[in-house]
Amino acid sequence: MLFTISLTACLSCVAGTVKVLDPNISFQTVHRLGTDIWASGTHGAIYHSKDNGLNWQKVKGPVNTEQLQFRDIHAFADGTVTIMSAGEGGDSRIYRRDNTTQNWSLQVQGEQPETFFDCLHFSDKQHGWLYGDSDKQGLFVLQTQDGGVHWQRQTLPLSAQTGEGGFASSGTCLNQGQNAQIYIGTGNTNGPRVLNYKDGEWHSIETPISGGEAAGIFSVQQADENLYIFGGSLKTENNAAQAFQYNLATREWLAMPVVPLKGAIYGSALLHVRGELKILIANPQGVAVLNQGQASWQILSDNNIWSLACDPEFACIGVGKEGVVELFSFR
Repeated sequence: MLFTISLTACLSCVAGTVKVLDPNISFQTVHRLGTDIWASGTHGAIYHSKDNGLNWQKVKGPVNTEQLQFRDIHAFADGTVTIMSAGEGGDSRIYRRDNTTQNWSLQVQGEQPETFFDCLHFSDKQHGWLYGDSDKQGLFVLQTQDGGVHWQRQTLPLSAQTGEGGFASSGTCLNQGQNAQIYIGTGNTNGPRVLNYKDGEWHSIETPISGGEAAGIFSVQQADENLYIFGGSLKTENNAAQAFQYNLATREWLAMPVVPLKGAIYGSALLHVRGELKILIANPQGVAVLNQGQASWQILSDNNIWSLACDPEFACIGVGKEGVVELFSFR
């Protein structure tokens, strides 16, 4: 089932097609490799486009997973796909699809009632990371060194704060920066922070973002000399969402311009266009963009978008509520 709906256009972008792939599911993450795009979400839904989002095919997922929410996905050029479901205990899982047989295999499943996977990221074809809510053993980080076939829990030299976890809202609470370092944004605690893996060691970066129950950092990005964190609170939906940037050289935080989206930012993406950095953010109220150095954000769309992915050659795509897929390109 496919519908086309209208797009709120802006002066700095070219409106692309907005589609509804299936109004009965909601997308919660999107991953792109050039024109090859994957999206997944509720009811075990997985969709794939080979032509930059113009046409989509529903992908048969692992058996008996229609009740799961696939909140993160990562694909490789050879056709291998790793997908993560988020949920309590055994509903948190990692599946991997082989590039030859196209069969899915269960790699990891939550073993404790408090287990909750939040997001995953692959640094390259072999090395990947997964972050989940902390448990009795402390901070929860898994690593794979064989392309997602096996995952091992990591021992971090940092103690978990009370209730510390993450937000499985867009697949970007864990990310790799341009500098090849790993960044994880935490929340649901009084002191949201960034866990940073650098030169084989873990560090903690304190942040000015507000914390508390259902509040903190939802999405992280890094480019040039800056680290960007985005978030807010799911309980104060009338307050502006939050965005800060951190200079990695001076170790100083700077509040970004007031965000025109309220509550919490779910997903984010960075895009370099002709040497200029564009910062995109999204949540149920829409999508906004900030050109680096500008004093205000510009609304691109009012569609309910959870996750974003950009490519410098093929621009950006957003996915969200009720099967919405939205394309953006920039002049």
